[in-house]
Amino acid sequence: MTRRLIVLVVLAVTACAGAPPPPDTFYRIEPAETVPRFAAPPLPGVIEVERLAADGAVAERALAFARGDGGPLAHYKYDFWSEAPGLMLQDRLARALTRAGAADRVVTPDLRVLSDWTVRGKIRRFEQLAGVGMVAVDIQLAVVGSRTGELVLHESYSAQVPTASDKVEAAAHAMERGVSEIFGRFLADLGRVRARSDK
Repeated sequence: MTRRLIVLVVLAVTACAGAPPPPDTFYRIEPAETVPRFAAPPLPGVIEVERLAADGAVAERALAFARGDGGPLAHYKYDFWSEAPGLMLQDRLARALTRAGAADRVVTPDLRVLSDWTVRGKIRRFEQLAGVGMVAVDIQLAVVGSRTGELVLHESYSAQVPTASDKVEAAAHAMERGVSEIFGRFLADLGRVRARSDK
């Protein structure tokens, strides 16, 4: 009787426990490796790329989503970015500027190098639009003269990219494409800033 009772208790506890939660999944943003290279650096000297600012849900490592465009934001429980978005996009932007030859050197603040130019930015939107089949990425970027405080460039860049499905993996890939598009437009604007300053 006691053994039977123990078996029944074990079965009841197992049934209540249910299936184990899915494992955590981590996603990276890797913008396009092929970017146009400047014939001459539009910003000669050293560019320092600061960590991009982000507030609220956008700053979290858990992927954010909204039900429709403009709905309230929520987070996935088991799907995360490999790094906090502000840090992740700082690194990817520094790599894009380096590949494009935007300056003689591209650094981040941890190196503590005196720079000629500073790139600052803020991530305003970085989310999946669930049920709409899109993602939304909105980043403000500015280039400032480190020694003079001169505002060289200040623009907001938005991209809405369709997803292959409503799966989180598809959203992460679409956000990667959105970041690539925004970085490409930012580099093109840097080229135009150089063209204006040469006149």
